Amino acid sequence: MQTPDIVSLADSLADQTLAWETCEFEIPLDPPTADVSNVECATIEVPKDWRNVNPADTWDLRISQAKNIDATDPAYNTTLLIHPGGPVSPGLPLAAERQAGTLELRPTTNYVSFDQRGIGQSSIVTCDYEYDPAGGVAGEQESIARACSNDVDVKTITSEQTAYDMDFIRHLLNLPTVTYMGSSYGTWLGAWYGSLFSENIDRMVLDSAIDITQPAIQQNMNAQHVAYDRQFRLHAMNYIARNDATYGLGSDPEAIWDRYFAASAAPEQASAAQMLWYASNAVIAISKNVGYPVIGELVKQVIAESEASAGTTSTEAGPAAAAIRMLDKFDPTVLNPAVIAAGRAQLELQLVPPTDKAETRTFASTVDMIYCNDGEWTQGADFWNEYNTKTAKNEPLTAQLGRLDVPPLCAWWPTEQKMPSPTQKFPETIVLQSELDPLTPYESGVATAAALPNATLIAVDNEGTHGVFPYGTTEVDQPIIDFLLGGERPPQNINAPGHPLPGESSVFESWVPLTESHDDVPRFTSPSEAAEAGTPVS
Repeated sequence: MQTPDIVSLADSLADQTLAWETCEFEIPLDPPTADVSNVECATIEVPKDWRNVNPADTWDLRISQAKNIDATDPAYNTTLLIHPGGPVSPGLPLAAERQAGTLELRPTTNYVSFDQRGIGQSSIVTCDYEYDPAGGVAGEQESIARACSNDVDVKTITSEQTAYDMDFIRHLLNLPTVTYMGSSYGTWLGAWYGSLFSENIDRMVLDSAIDITQPAIQQNMNAQHVAYDRQFRLHAMNYIARNDATYGLGSDPEAIWDRYFAASAAPEQASAAQMLWYASNAVIAISKNVGYPVIGELVKQVIAESEASAGTTSTEAGPAAAAIRMLDKFDPTVLNPAVIAAGRAQLELQLVPPTDKAETRTFASTVDMIYCNDGEWTQGADFWNEYNTKTAKNEPLTAQLGRLDVPPLCAWWPTEQKMPSPTQKFPETIVLQSELDPLTPYESGVATAAALPNATLIAVDNEGTHGVFPYGTTEVDQPIIDFLLGGERPPQNINAPGHPLPGESSVFESWVPLTESHDDVPRFTSPSEAAEAGTPVS
């Protein structure tokens, strides 16, 4: 496949001059001390539709650059083009943040990031639809899909269009090539980018990869259901069991699991537990394992709330009230009081009865637009109702989190988009994956690394964090740093040891593959089995 000529396609837009200015970030930098002295931002115009360019019909795209060295300097190595994943949060801060985390690269490397079309300070795309409460959540999902799947502007919110945007950024910066680093959804986008513009990319790092061999993101979202429960059942239960002195729930992970789901079995209890997962940010902690104490505290409070009220009727009826009671009892040394207060305010909104009037609403979810536009999911409610019912039997946490309540939005969203297949020209690539990642399961990273023609997999054993780099160990970080400095990618896959969980000094074994049914593998593992790095599952 011939590389698209971005200059010819862009027509007069290819001649625009960038006006650099001070950046204003919508979210705090991580770390807050990140150096921004060399960081500037600019707004560029990109065609709304790269398949049918009209220079007068454009989206704004906000980009940032941390510039350390001129690209004409003999010491210049590369420009790192970075995508944070999602796509939900702005990507604009990534240039400053990634620079702060890779000081070894800084003397020879520039960093560029951007707010993807539909995100942050770039053009926002919306679609109006009719909402009738009588149809419930599923009815609203179908209404959104019917109204928005054919919207002319919404159709331009795709990974293909963003891949063209990225190569256009490269052109406007007058760079012959860039190095791409993407996390999570950014790996799916990276595969699209690398397949279309391989000649313009030095190399790639894909961190926490979606399975690019699949025709749609449907497979990754389905695999998440099992991966969430795998991590909660194995990694989290074992952690709580090892820390009985803190949580007082005993040392048997299966017994803790049974108590938790017994405590949250009744509909009102299950709803309260679901609200607590989101209000306490425990749902984020499961993908960032440094937050495991929050999950331990949540399990403790759900069990205590249920067992303390057994046989009695609460005077504060309703799941939101129960979730507030539990959140108020969280240890403030585990969950910041500001987070508790924000979560409490969020829960108090649940006490207000919803409207029962039909109305016009606005849909503005870029992530859903992309997930539905990028490849067609199984269409119609019948398949999904059956799938959700079957999945809920084996994946109780996923069901409790509300992820199996109704068919997904994409079930009513037809599309003809499909990612082009990578060729032998695809850039040299490192795929980085943690073993117990709940959002992009380990098996997806293995499949992606195997499918790419020039890729090495670095797997982090007994780690459940989503978005790994920089990890803070030589085994994980150094091969990537060397690669980004222009060195060779590792000739063989690497299985690197993971970090101990919070408050622990040792790493323990927690693993069963997703590819086998729960009838064929142990539901639980020993919480005290010491970790031993082995060969990644293939």
